[in-house]
Amino acid sequence: MGFQDDWVMRQIEMMARFVANVVFGKKEGEVQYEIVGDISDSNTLTHEDMVHLELMKMIREGDIGTAEDVLFENMIYSDKYIELATDFYQKLNSLTDEQLEAGNFSRDEVYNGYIEIMSLLGVPVDVFGQADRFEYE
Repeated sequence: MGFQDDWVMRQIEMMARFVANVVFGKKEGEVQYEIVGDISDSNTLTHEDMVHLELMKMIREGDIGTAEDVLFENMIYSDKYIELATDFYQKLNSLTDEQLEAGNFSRDEVYNGYIEIMSLLGVPVDVFGQADRFEYE
């Protein structure tokens, strides 16, 4: 991993900490999506729960680009969806460059996707306007 990829990873981590602090009032740590319903009874799962389960399956299978499409296509305006999106991009950020590449994804796409969905959800994480400024591919 090069310096530039490391910089992008740190930026994503900082944005996620910003969301954790400002939106959820957490002083430290990551945002982790918590399923509201009962996982053994799909009738109790919320929309966000269902999307989360689908995204986690897709990440495990390496279908990262499709997973991001699912995230955007199912977006609803709620704090729970902010939690879901943040958790999703943190998980992508924790993957190695090789894992991302195997899923036809890049570290830049993680960075830009997180900024885009947070903007759509009303959480301005790109406070310095850095999105799309650098291309590392």
